[in-house]
Amino acid sequence: MGMVSYLTAMGVTFAGIGAVIIGSNDIMTKKKALDVGLARVSGTTDEENLRLPAVQELRRSRNSSLGLVFVIVGTIFLALASLS
Repeated sequence: MGMVSYLTAMGVTFAGIGAVIIGSNDIMTKKKALDVGLARVSGTTDEENLRLPAVQELRRSRNSSLGLVFVIVGTIFLALASLS
């Protein structure tokens, strides 16, 4: 196994770590969505508050999380492939 394979594996690994760092800013919990997205006039329960438009950004966070999983898995496969 040559030096190129190791460099490729390291490059792909660093790309995966970068994707995690970038994506971590976009991932939020329901609690954080409520804290960030609540208007001055809101519902009385968390369920009512989760239906508010500003809090619907939680869906975007879930999609980003799913995309991040795909990027990480793809990076692992690429790293394994570059080692062979």
